[in-house]
Amino acid sequence: MIGRRLPVVEGKMTWPTEPGDYCGPVIGYTGDLPAVFFLKPNARDADAPISARSVQHVTSPPHTFRECADGSLEIRNSIGETKAHAVGIPDIDIPDGWHGYLDEGHVWRTV
Repeated sequence: MIGRRLPVVEGKMTWPTEPGDYCGPVIGYTGDLPAVFFLKPNARDADAPISARSVQHVTSPPHTFRECADGSLEIRNSIGETKAHAVGIPDIDIPDGWHGYLDEGHVWRTV
């Protein structure tokens, strides 16, 4: 899937609304760690688990972010498919059905 990078305006993120949308890195939402917020490619699939439908994020560290010449962002390590601490269910990892990378060119690639 080809996603789209949304702008950070005056230090505030633009909330992702469509699958593949992402915004960041931005500071101030996760303490002093830079974070990228996104909707995974399967976020609006008819059979997507509830855990896949919400905006998620990764921070640096442990992930790394690389600004690409085309304006896209590359995220490493992989973006996992489990979401710990789901609403109302503490300490349980809920699979969301998508595991992969955000590559240069706004490309969401599955593992």
